[in-house]
Amino acid sequence: MHEFFATYPLLAWSVVSTMLALVVIVALWEKVKWWWLNTWASFPLIGRISRLSRDLNRDVTNPTWFKAEKTLCRDYKKFIRIQNEQDFNDKIDYLTKAGDNGRKSIPVWIWILTVAMVFVEAMGFSYVLAGYTLPGASENLQQTGAYGIAFLISIILVALTHFAGHELYKSGKIAHARREWAEEGRKHKLTTGTVPLAKPQSIDDDQPRYTQLCNRVGTHPSYKITILTVIFVVSVAVFATYVRGQVLEKSLHQEVVGSSHAVAANASDGLDFSNDLPLPEADLAQDRATVDKALQDETSIDRHGGWATFIVLAFVFVFLQILGVIFGHRWGFAGQNSAAAFADIGHGRYNTYADVREHYQEVTDAAQAKLEALQQKLMERNAEHGTDGMHTSNSFYDFLELSRQEEAKDRESQRQHTNRYAEERRAPQIVQNAQEFSAAVSLQEALRTLESLQDKEAKKDYIHSLPADLQQQVLEAIKQAKLAEQEKNSRSKLDSELDDLL
Repeated sequence: MHEFFATYPLLAWSVVSTMLALVVIVALWEKVKWWWLNTWASFPLIGRISRLSRDLNRDVTNPTWFKAEKTLCRDYKKFIRIQNEQDFNDKIDYLTKAGDNGRKSIPVWIWILTVAMVFVEAMGFSYVLAGYTLPGASENLQQTGAYGIAFLISIILVALTHFAGHELYKSGKIAHARREWAEEGRKHKLTTGTVPLAKPQSIDDDQPRYTQLCNRVGTHPSYKITILTVIFVVSVAVFATYVRGQVLEKSLHQEVVGSSHAVAANASDGLDFSNDLPLPEADLAQDRATVDKALQDETSIDRHGGWATFIVLAFVFVFLQILGVIFGHRWGFAGQNSAAAFADIGHGRYNTYADVREHYQEVTDAAQAKLEALQQKLMERNAEHGTDGMHTSNSFYDFLELSRQEEAKDRESQRQHTNRYAEERRAPQIVQNAQEFSAAVSLQEALRTLESLQDKEAKKDYIHSLPADLQQQVLEAIKQAKLAEQEKNSRSKLDSELDDLL
């Protein structure tokens, strides 16, 4: 990376600038789309309005509209979510009862910070693992492998810490609800059943606040992911520190061995180059002891300093993971459908329905202005090249009303189709139930008729006259009655004997 920036600085910084611009665009995508729509619509010659003004064809489904008018209105309709006040208030009610009102999803800048943390962690791990990743491989291959492994570990850590923070937040909500339930003496049910976003949110208005929360969040706290995250983070911190220490010890050992060989080589000459006379053994031994003492002191200082640095790095690593847990706890939702409700009310853009109406008015005003500009150009072109003299006075509000009518008609058609499909599926079951009921009635009638006959031969003749399936049912019923009577007689006989004995 450093070599790439040093060799191609212009290209490298261009790539960085492009990536930062993409990040900003993604973070502000809705605003960028809105700005681009208005800018491109009014662009001269090749803009949206200029190109649409050349199309004088009428709409097929509604000839009172130009096709160009509807096309432009559809572009602006994408920025309007037609939402009634009751639906908006239901979403707010769900978030409030789930304990998520006022919370938001994770901001983009937090994700950027998380990615930066992942990159830093990958860089730190790669230098630790470089020498042990692929033993025997080249240095470049070892470094590449270390980057890959370190990046995977960092991604796992980011995911675990995020989910652990979310789990702690959700479990904390449930634990608080259960504590309120216990303090109230468990007079009410902890939950009356799951209440999804699709159901009316007033269904449990008569229940306590803790029941409303549990209906949307859950009833049992869980800390499985949190425990797994703690184990994984502590393991990585310990083993990373151990590997760093082994790398330090290896480096110190190589320095000591190299220095010792150099001292031994100089001492073996036995010469003092200042006067070319051999030194006494005592002086040589003292010199060697002094050099060895200096090497040991230097090695000890490096060892203590290195281990202190590694311990500090381990604490920094653990703190970064705690920060990831805090991010997961600070942002996100506990309710099962809270994220969907948050998205439906504009991702936190609207606090009240008045804010929705204000945004609605801004979009409609801008769309009406662009539509009027298009209509003016269409009338000018129609006067020059048209033949039918059509004059348009449609507004964007007319288009929205027409869209509502079409959507209502489509919903009614879907509802009729759904009802028809349900009736078709229900019909065979109704027929089967009717057949079973008819068969049951026939069996009861046959048994009553059989009981009314006194002659055994008459009973036989009647049974032979019945249909085959009904004959089997009658015979089975007679057998069951016979067995029941025998069992009753046997029990009566046993009771009589017991009375005599007892």
